[in-house]
Amino acid sequence: MTAPGPAGARQVRVAVVGGGLAGSLLALELAERGLAVVLIDAGSDGATALSYGGVAWWAGAPGPLGGLIRRAPAAWHRLEARHGPLGWRGCGLRLHGGGWATPLLRPPFAQVDSTVLMAALPGALAAAGVARRRARVVGPPRPGSGGWLLDLEPGPLLTVDQVVLAAGAGCRQLAPGLPERLRASWAGVLTLQDRSNLPRSPPSRWVRHAAACRIVQPRRWQRPALEGGAAALQEERWIVDAGFAPWGQGLLLGQSSLVRPGLAAGIPPAAAAMESHLRRGLAGLDPVLAALPGPFLQVPVAFCIGAVPLVGPVPGAAGLWVFSGFGGAFAQVPVLAPLLAAAITDGSELSTLARLGTLPG
Repeated sequence: MTAPGPAGARQVRVAVVGGGLAGSLLALELAERGLAVVLIDAGSDGATALSYGGVAWWAGAPGPLGGLIRRAPAAWHRLEARHGPLGWRGCGLRLHGGGWATPLLRPPFAQVDSTVLMAALPGALAAAGVARRRARVVGPPRPGSGGWLLDLEPGPLLTVDQVVLAAGAGCRQLAPGLPERLRASWAGVLTLQDRSNLPRSPPSRWVRHAAACRIVQPRRWQRPALEGGAAALQEERWIVDAGFAPWGQGLLLGQSSLVRPGLAAGIPPAAAAMESHLRRGLAGLDPVLAALPGPFLQVPVAFCIGAVPLVGPVPGAAGLWVFSGFGGAFAQVPVLAPLLAAAITDGSELSTLARLGTLPG
């Protein structure tokens, strides 16, 4: 169950379930604190790989969490100083909407390019001593003698001292008793592999912003209101937020969000219908961009009603933790991962997490 640390010291073994942004950054923090970490990665593309990666550190969040998020740029700089380039870059942002008399807003902004991040993480994790297992956790973790048992597919059974659920929308299946404010939606985007294929003549101002690697978003996001009202839904609802973001050498275009009543994301919505909704919504911004060829991809995404994620111990299950439900993950995860890692290592920072309102209990 445990491995010897330096000079024979006992080393706690922790399994982090989820190989995306949350699980990977937490695994790096735990390994830095001397824990033996195994990262369980199902291997399928999740929300991280299709994220705009925007870091709006100035946008704030409910309560004291907003003050913490302002440290996100420093957190990313620290991560890159320790683990090499992870995709951080200053990025122009343009906010559209609000009426013809309203000027186009240009607040400061940054982006973590998800293609760079996902390519860099395996090397960073290996260099930090994190073991990676390409497997799926089948069913909730089971308490065992002095630790936790994880049924993996493919096997064998894994026994560890502590488990962190950082599997995004998959966390509910692994811990059905998590608070009901943790929900899941379906998010979809159009993917353009190569920005050089953008039309050159005559380019609209939005095409020029896309070619200049700027992020464009609506001034008034519809997704937060949709998620905030999830508990009252009687039938599924969808919205489209028109915009785009650089994505490696290509672009992510538009964002559709579909939320259903209840706690689970359910089966994937009909892709053809959601792509049609997204293209029509994007055409309201720029018909040229809306007509660009490129596959529509959709993934389940975890969110929390109230926009404060679940970060902390699962009540009544000593050694079981959750790290999920982020709103603005690329700003929240890098500042919250060190706090949870400290709480798992020696119990410190639990009071900080309680003050931030993230504890599941």
